[in-house]
Amino acid sequence: MDGERLTLNLWFSRDSSHDEDAKLLSLLSQSLLHDSNDMPCSRLPFPASSSMYWFSPNQASHSHQEVGFDIRWGRLHVIGFSVYSSRGKDYSSDFSELLNEALQLARGDQLFDLNFANIMHALQVVQFYYWKAFQSQTFLYEEQAGKVVQLPQAQEEKIRSLESVARRDFRLAGVAFGNIASHEKVQHSFDWNSFSAAITSWEDYTCKLHEELLISLPQWRTHQCIHSISS
Repeated sequence: MDGERLTLNLWFSRDSSHDEDAKLLSLLSQSLLHDSNDMPCSRLPFPASSSMYWFSPNQASHSHQEVGFDIRWGRLHVIGFSVYSSRGKDYSSDFSELLNEALQLARGDQLFDLNFANIMHALQVVQFYYWKAFQSQTFLYEEQAGKVVQLPQAQEEKIRSLESVARRDFRLAGVAFGNIASHEKVQHSFDWNSFSAAITSWEDYTCKLHEELLISLPQWRTHQCIHSISS
């Protein structure tokens, strides 16, 4: 009746050539070897196939020309964020590729003057910000002048042009994620300075998770389990 429904597909095989753990362990091990203590810890999300993010009432059709909306854009839209790209106005031919490139977030008539690596990066930071707000945790921050700028009319037009491609049905995103938008805690007073501090907090959080994952690799290789097994 309420909430969000998620579907997880599972498949099983006795054929060891399909062992996904071995492939994943190999990739993570390579990541461990290429990590450098001199480099800042950065674990930016890498988007999956664009077809995974397009929601349409007619699930038999995956075309971006049909009614529907991009789920990543929809999640940001229902809580008051817009997506801005410095690209030209014609987004129709390469919309999915554009969302996988650097972009900025806007809210109302204000533009946050920071480039996110892609829309998944921006979405994770936004969700992290509200997650911590739900837990009543206050981000420590210093006043950061120049982070937010007023949107010129030309940039507002680009945002509207991008939105017209991100959703073919204006009401559908609100229907799908309306329970998020109506949550009273989401409607708390938004503050760009606090949001800016949340970015640093998100980076620290993901860095810690990444380090924990790397530490668990030997355990995973030996026992095929990511959690510690007591002797």
